[in-house]
Amino acid sequence: MKKQNVRTLTLIVSTFSYLLVGAAIFDALESNQEDKLRKQYQEEEVGMLAQFNITPTEYLELEDVVIKYQPHKAGAQWKFAGAFYFSLTVITTIGKYLNIVLLD
Repeated sequence: MKKQNVRTLTLIVSTFSYLLVGAAIFDALESNQEDKLRKQYQEEEVGMLAQFNITPTEYLELEDVVIKYQPHKAGAQWKFAGAFYFSLTVITTIGKYLNIVLLD
């Protein structure tokens, strides 16, 4: 194999390794907090149903209105897929910033 091909392959493997490790770290750090918050919200839901004497149907209607304003409609943000996407965004942002700095 040519030296340039080895360098390119090494760069690709290093980048994907960074992405996988970064995604795993964000998943480990953030998903537990999201699980705790989800449990807390479920407890709040039960408390509100009892406190305000709301039927489950009425609560679902209220929940639908609130969810429309939630920024992460697709689900938990810090699961592995979301963390992988964030790591990829960081790499591309840093690369774009370096290109701007180096070209100026």
